[in-house]
Amino acid sequence: MSDLSLLERGYSQGLPDVPRISLVGLDDATWTDLINLAVSERTVGLLAHAAQLDLIEMTEDQRDELVARHEEAMRLCLVLERAALEVLNTFAAAGIDARLLKGAAIAHLDYPDPSCRGFGDVDVLVPSSGYEEAVRLLVAAGARRRFQEVRPGFDKRFGKGVCMLRPDGVQIDLHRTFVAGPFGLSIDLNELFEQFPVVRLGGVDIPVLTREHRFLHACYHAALGDESPRTTALRDVAQLILRSDLDLVDARRTARRWRAEAVVARAIQLAWNKFGLTASSEVAWAQNSRPTRFESRSLAAYVGPNRSYARQMTAGVHAVRGFSAKVAYVRTLVAVSPDYARIHDGGYRRRLSRAWASRPRRG
Repeated sequence: MSDLSLLERGYSQGLPDVPRISLVGLDDATWTDLINLAVSERTVGLLAHAAQLDLIEMTEDQRDELVARHEEAMRLCLVLERAALEVLNTFAAAGIDARLLKGAAIAHLDYPDPSCRGFGDVDVLVPSSGYEEAVRLLVAAGARRRFQEVRPGFDKRFGKGVCMLRPDGVQIDLHRTFVAGPFGLSIDLNELFEQFPVVRLGGVDIPVLTREHRFLHACYHAALGDESPRTTALRDVAQLILRSDLDLVDARRTARRWRAEAVVARAIQLAWNKFGLTASSEVAWAQNSRPTRFESRSLAAYVGPNRSYARQMTAGVHAVRGFSAKVAYVRTLVAVSPDYARIHDGGYRRRLSRAWASRPRRG
């Protein structure tokens, strides 16, 4: 058995019908590689929780190091939760209706213990109407953008959001939608703010997404976020389906309305393959799912050897509703700010060449 498959079996502990594993026979070098990989994947909490429940057999030395690494990861999470409280309190004082996303929200609401789910930054969703004010407030507090905006006003209308770095090194991912490109543009963003569940952090009730919307965000992250999906994102998908009160039928209905049922199917396929899970009738549909024309064309911009941000932006035109909005979208992509064109493309001429090369070949 390879080290990777052993880790994957470790990450899947706590899900139904996953057999107990043993790490006792590992040599020191293999154990070191394994624990370092778990730290980089932010999955130490899953291993620590499984060990606590005696689902993983370990030596005392292995257990001691796992505990030390887990404590280190949780100290970072506490720092990030404190930063999240500061940001969300600032937004609330300015009348911005924000939602805490991903790591901290899922850790506290969808896992048996929040220490199971590590995370490395703060993700916050704001409505388009409050987006520019939210950026201004973060900048006023000393944060800076990691990446320049394509053109003033683009993010507020068409973008995913912005990554901000605070002076203390904490990264704030400010979202307007779940993902860049066509799948982000096809989400009904108003739905994300209609209901008001909360998670309690530091004695304060913090607004989050509904469980179905948390699941959908996990699917977008797992299926579209990275070329090699993060283990935490895939475990979130499995965790919400198998260990929560998720209404998967309702989530699929929402995904279909957002033209993204193929995203959910892909996320489930990836998660079940990663952890070697048995496909029950509840998720069997995902194995035989066939994307619509829009989904197939859009997925090509996120998945495979030709995935790129430029392709996602170009494919996004198909998701923008209304002729005038499409014209504005295309105009913005072509007529970017001079600084953006120079930094990211080496000038307008090269940018236009790249845009033409990445255009959809059909439709």
